[in-house]
Amino acid sequence: MFGWTRPNHVAVLHGDRAADCARLHATGFPHPWDALDFERLIGAETSFGHAAVDTRDPRRVLGFILSRRAADEAEVLTIVVDPASRRQGVAGRLMQANIETLSRYGVRSLFLEVGEDNAPARRLYAGLGFAEVGRRQGYYRQAGSAPATALILRRAVG
Repeated sequence: MFGWTRPNHVAVLHGDRAADCARLHATGFPHPWDALDFERLIGAETSFGHAAVDTRDPRRVLGFILSRRAADEAEVLTIVVDPASRRQGVAGRLMQANIETLSRYGVRSLFLEVGEDNAPARRLYAGLGFAEVGRRQGYYRQAGSAPATALILRRAVG
């Protein structure tokens, strides 16, 4: 413990990280967004993003989250963590930072969608207080298999 430092810290996500976001997004989703998509989303007035940055190499993004606010509600648009950094609490810290920011902007409810078959993410979201409020059958296209069901989750903020 003495001399130990957390290998990452969470910071506000800026547009200069769009290419990093596109690269990471491709590691977690079969239909990834490109750098221009991320530039536009990160720069939108209603978007809120955070990045987990490697403290040993601040140029390296280990994960990120993007959400969008509408009145007193928000939706997590995407969250992804580098495969080598998964299961180390990065996603939880990203979610917490995003939730705290959304709360300061008056958000009262936060929604997200997760694949019914994504057990690790479902455990994370349940631990953060999210509960199922709906389903979208056949929502996620998957190569070589039937489309997966998306669970719509919600939690109170603030």
